[in-house]
Amino acid sequence: MQNPDHTNITGTAINYLYICTRKLWFYRNHLEMEHTSEYVDLGQLLHDESYTREKRREWNIDDLIRIDFVDKQGILHDIKSGPAMETAHIMQLCYYLYLLKQKGISNRKGVINYPRQHRTTEVELTPETEREVETAIEKVSEIAALPTPPHADYMKICKSCSYQELCWS
Repeated sequence: MQNPDHTNITGTAINYLYICTRKLWFYRNHLEMEHTSEYVDLGQLLHDESYTREKRREWNIDDLIRIDFVDKQGILHDIKSGPAMETAHIMQLCYYLYLLKQKGISNRKGVINYPRQHRTTEVELTPETEREVETAIEKVSEIAALPTPPHADYMKICKSCSYQELCWS
């Protein structure tokens, strides 16, 4: 598989793929509910109040990815509120690294920062994770193209999801 089309796929879409395909479908079909969520607001506050000494904060690349900061060693950092959905966080950061590689920037490492837990997770773009990102890009496109949202079972995380009312009302 060579360079699947990622021209309009955001890091958020990759993240949602690993959380809930129904949420991904709503998001990719322009039914965005994040503005209604206090959890999203709290995450933004955590982002704004953490790592304030870093000089290079919030890099927006093509409105597809938002890198929270790049440290002095050139390592990408993504700030998250908690590790409950760590696989989604890891794949989102791998997508950032993948997209940068496609643009000729060869940074292969990143760090997910969980400031509330005082922990980090290191992420590296390897040939294996690159293939997983390419597969994820294809899956995002396939799910977005469905005529109706995919079925989802109620999960514990649904309680704090900004799409809860849309899915379960």
